[in-house]
Amino acid sequence: MKRIFTLAIITFCIAISFAQKASPTRAYNLYYDKDFVKAKECIDACLTDEKFGSKASTWLYKANIEYQIASSEYSAKQKDESYVIAHPDAPQEAYKAFKKAQEISKNVEATDMMAPYEAMPRLYPLIFIEGVNELIDNKFKAANDILALAVESYEMQKPEYPLNGELYYYYAYSFEMLNDAANAQKYYQKAIDDGSDNINVYVRLIESYKKQEEKAKVLDLIGKAKAKDPKDANILVAEADYYFWIDDKKKGRELLDKMPASVYQVPEAVVNAANLYIKDEDYVKAESLLKRANERTPDNYVVVYNLGVCCDQIGNAKYMEANKLDMEGNKSGAKSLKEEADNYLSRAATYFEKALAQQPDDLTLMRKLKEIYLRLLQDEKAAAMDKKINQQ
Repeated sequence: MKRIFTLAIITFCIAISFAQKASPTRAYNLYYDKDFVKAKECIDACLTDEKFGSKASTWLYKANIEYQIASSEYSAKQKDESYVIAHPDAPQEAYKAFKKAQEISKNVEATDMMAPYEAMPRLYPLIFIEGVNELIDNKFKAANDILALAVESYEMQKPEYPLNGELYYYYAYSFEMLNDAANAQKYYQKAIDDGSDNINVYVRLIESYKKQEEKAKVLDLIGKAKAKDPKDANILVAEADYYFWIDDKKKGRELLDKMPASVYQVPEAVVNAANLYIKDEDYVKAESLLKRANERTPDNYVVVYNLGVCCDQIGNAKYMEANKLDMEGNKSGAKSLKEEADNYLSRAATYFEKALAQQPDDLTLMRKLKEIYLRLLQDEKAAAMDKKINQQ
């Protein structure tokens, strides 16, 4: 009797073990019970099995499970920004699984599950979000691969929810970060064709065409961007920059001088306008603008470096004026100007020191600082900088 009871227990345990073994059926049942995470674990185990992994239905189950995980997690994230998504790659995994299922069997279907032809054109919003998150983390190749799937999904049919160029914009940006100018231009243009109101699309495409010396295309884009938003700060500065670029400095200055005050409320536009004044060797106006930018972004390398350039140029100009007055016999005027020059050079040194802290191996900066220290008779600082230069 005892032996029979023992055999019964063993048989029961084997039955339980067999029931718990990963199989597409078990994954489907977990999916049906809305236990999507366990369903994912089960179906992923099935895909390591050669028999299950070759079946369209297995991949269809995986696709629907990943789709439900993605939908529920991103929905939770929308309601609560602090929610942590546990399966960030679920959107692309769903799309790839639907694609695989369709490749194995074009007409694959399952009860209470979406077929590939239904799901694949609907996945682009979730894949898009996943791709943008990779861009934010500066993972440009990963972002590019994911956004390629989003674009494929978006273009399968007329999109239910048009993205008005935003998908193409970020896809183009990922190409730009990967130094693929041709594809970047292609998809920035597609963003415009898709109805983008994002002026950054125009700004980045303008910069791309500038690198290729495509003057007519740049001017055409500026016109189109101004038609979209005639008061956009970055486009107004880009227009002035265009004329400096083609050596029509007179027109460039005119546009700079009549910039509306609203332009200087946009930090990026302030920096770009200041750069144009530097090109025009108007260092006083450039410094005035960059000081505003520095108040908002004190750790911005471009801002502190260009402030150093402006103060250095203004200081040197005042030294030359002081020398001229000294030669004319105006000792008091020369002394006053020399004090102003020293003040500007001291400020230049401070800005360049901040820039060097961010790029500590920049030999050009080191040499410039050594030169300023010598002008200011700061021999110890000059010697220390000389030692640093020789160590490079």
